Amino acid sequence: MTKKINIFTPFVIAIILSGCQGSSKDNVQNNPVPPVEPGEGWNIEQWKITLPVSESYYKEHFGVSSGLNDRDSAVELLPSKCSGKDVFSLETSLPYFYVADNEDVHFIVDLGDAGISTTTNTKYARSELRELYNYNSSSICSSSTQNWTVDDANHQLQAQLQIEDYPNISGKDPKVIVGQVHGYKIKQALIKLQWEGGNKPIRAILNNTFLPDDQSCSYCKSFSVDLGTAEANSDWRYNIEVNENGVVLEAAGVSKSFAWGEKIENTGYALDPDWAHSDNSFYFKAGIYPQIEPSSSLSGQIFDVSFSEIKITHQ
Repeated sequence: MTKKINIFTPFVIAIILSGCQGSSKDNVQNNPVPPVEPGEGWNIEQWKITLPVSESYYKEHFGVSSGLNDRDSAVELLPSKCSGKDVFSLETSLPYFYVADNEDVHFIVDLGDAGISTTTNTKYARSELRELYNYNSSSICSSSTQNWTVDDANHQLQAQLQIEDYPNISGKDPKVIVGQVHGYKIKQALIKLQWEGGNKPIRAILNNTFLPDDQSCSYCKSFSVDLGTAEANSDWRYNIEVNENGVVLEAAGVSKSFAWGEKIENTGYALDPDWAHSDNSFYFKAGIYPQIEPSSSLSGQIFDVSFSEIKITHQ
């Protein structure tokens, strides 16, 4: 079975007017035209989002739901079917996420924001989507049921994006992760796609192996492979595929593929075939996850990345 998700497609509005002639009475029904949402083809129910501010800060400045808590960890917005949190929708317009008039979707992190906050097990903030694989199920609000296994399909994440703005910090590259494959209850990410500036190659950062149940791993090693180069303020594309044979990675016109267990040239590492075991499940992430530690001294140092397309396919 094919599960295909087109997030952003060209915005088209069609208005059809019809009437009947030959009657002494006006036979036209003035039915209201339903609003056409920005980003036609994007079912927002297929995603949740983590914002770069604490739930307490969000509750005070933007919150609507009575279920929001006073806590320091980063806030999540959930699909409308879920209760207890604020709703993530196409109407969501915040300093951290909004849909522009041209339908590009912007993800923004100010590294010195007054409410800046991180998620568990990281020192970095994010404005990032998390895939909900079984979004039509009754358990959409439970992350444990919203993941896929490597061996059940070819799993693909494609995106077109543009780095609109990035920090200028002396001695630091503007590193930002724009796409991920992450395991459920696995600390070690399978794939992270990282932009580091217009004069450096985009890097795919991988982990050779992992431990389940959110365990730390002293012998798990991360390594990277270089892909294409993309300037800021210009569109570029990436593609990530995962299946029972291995992974395919492409960014800014450079593509590489690796089989499970195959020694990867110039790295000395291979991807453990256990990644593909059916006991492990995964999900895609898209948006921005800056790899610069937030600080009040960095106020105004902003990542702003716009996506004109995000497409997920499982087939």
